[in-house]
Amino acid sequence: MAHDPLSPREALRTRTGAVLAAVSLLALVYGVLIVAELLLGVLVAGSLSVGAYLSYRTFAVLDSIADAAQRFADAAERESGEAVARDASSGTDPNRLTERER
Repeated sequence: MAHDPLSPREALRTRTGAVLAAVSLLALVYGVLIVAELLLGVLVAGSLSVGAYLSYRTFAVLDSIADAAQRFADAAERESGEAVARDASSGTDPNRLTERER
């Protein structure tokens, strides 16, 4: 079953999301009030929150791709198994040449 990635709102409700939001907020406050660099605070806080979320979404997409590839492989294996079973049940020797092959 495919993994359903969390939306940003749902991600903030998790413990990891809350910690990341708090750290991002502290980095923003530090950058604005202590260092007095608005751009520094925005860059650090933005890269922490957006970077982590984009990484999470990328891994979710890669997981979905791997899941789809596994489903394709399972379907191909089932089809090849059915073909082998069909040849075995036909009653002819698979090594025997047919009229067309002679």
